[in-house]
Amino acid sequence: MRKRLVISLAVAAAAFLVLAGCMSFDVGSAIGKQIAPQPQQQPAAQPAPSGQAQPAAQPAAQPAGPGAAYAYQMQFGAFYSGFWSMGWFGYKDGGYKDGQGTIWKFTSSRDNKPVTFERALLKTNADSTQWWRFKLDTDKQSILYEFLVGPDGYATKVRYKDPDSGAVQEFVPDKGQQSQPSGTHVPSREEYAKYKVDSQTVKVQAGSFATDHYLYTDPQSSGSVESWVSMTVPGYMVKSIYTNKKNNQTSNGELIQIESGVSTALGSY
Repeated sequence: MRKRLVISLAVAAAAFLVLAGCMSFDVGSAIGKQIAPQPQQQPAAQPAPSGQAQPAAQPAAQPAGPGAAYAYQMQFGAFYSGFWSMGWFGYKDGGYKDGQGTIWKFTSSRDNKPVTFERALLKTNADSTQWWRFKLDTDKQSILYEFLVGPDGYATKVRYKDPDSGAVQEFVPDKGQQSQPSGTHVPSREEYAKYKVDSQTVKVQAGSFATDHYLYTDPQSSGSVESWVSMTVPGYMVKSIYTNKKNNQTSNGELIQIESGVSTALGSY
């Protein structure tokens, strides 16, 4: 069951990164690095009491396969490094107020199955750290994380509900695996100004918005993304179309809801 969970979570992470149009992120490398089997530590051998035979040496332990907790950590690392700056803007310039969230729907031309994604700023603390959450829903599963982000854009604490026990679990993510913390690696609005095509009023499920229309091709991949951005929307993104130039497949994303009054679902604060 745990092996199936690892595979399921890895596939979910990879699928969403493709849907979100994270073109230059190496999903396979990130997932492979994080689900590599971890060796188990063996306790040091203790001398036998005087007059007793020394116990036989125990065979070395085999590397342990990844369990549910490690699978969730792997998945969080892939999501965080690869997609959080969707729309070019990260934590430091996201336009969210406490309690605000946005819900997106992504649909790929490959299978036409929608994926919904919620991103919300739950609380800003006195020390400028922030509690965020994301929630991903597919036709097969629902995944929810709440996590604490420092002023430098790195996640310092992550919480989730264990699917087997129902208990809320917590881990400290490896800072070294957060290779692209949001808010630090994404280009600024000024840098992206040269990719502006025009201004358009766009109608999506969440409403009609006056937007700036951009078209950007990633020089490190064969993909391009067309985006409609409004500074009045938390997270700024209203609509996006990602095109894979190798196979001409597309993923379409649109804002379907702007939330208010969003709070912790896991008792994080």
